[in-house]
Amino acid sequence: MTLNPDRVNYYERYQAIIDDYNGEKDRASIEKTFMELMALAQALSQEEQRYIREGFESDEELTLFDMLFREDLSKADIKKLKAVAVDLLHKLKAKIRELDHWTDKQETREIVSNLIRDTLWTELPESFDDEAVSRCRREVYEFVFMRYKQVAA
Repeated sequence: MTLNPDRVNYYERYQAIIDDYNGEKDRASIEKTFMELMALAQALSQEEQRYIREGFESDEELTLFDMLFREDLSKADIKKLKAVAVDLLHKLKAKIRELDHWTDKQETREIVSNLIRDTLWTELPESFDDEAVSRCRREVYEFVFMRYKQVAA
């Protein structure tokens, strides 16, 4: 979940399975719980490998893509969005490496935020309106702030 916030549903499914297990302890319940955990583990393994299937080099690139993705995009827009995710991640990592303790000062936080804004405004497909770009900017910034707060990117 730390790498990709969109995976919170796997944690929620896991928690529901555990709660059901804790509620009943008969043999059938234990077997059912075991089967559900096995299915969940398989689904999570497939999700962890999705970045490869989508053509990304890392789960981080997939995470940015997921934040930007919308169901109504054309194939061409999806292809462009993948390139935007990769480009944005590389730009962000390079910029954060240049900045000393970037989260400590408003000025350096603004530099990162503006980099996100400028990249999204210029590179996202035209189907993204002002509201969509603003939403994406907020989500990406929050992710980057939490993910790269302590660690050099």
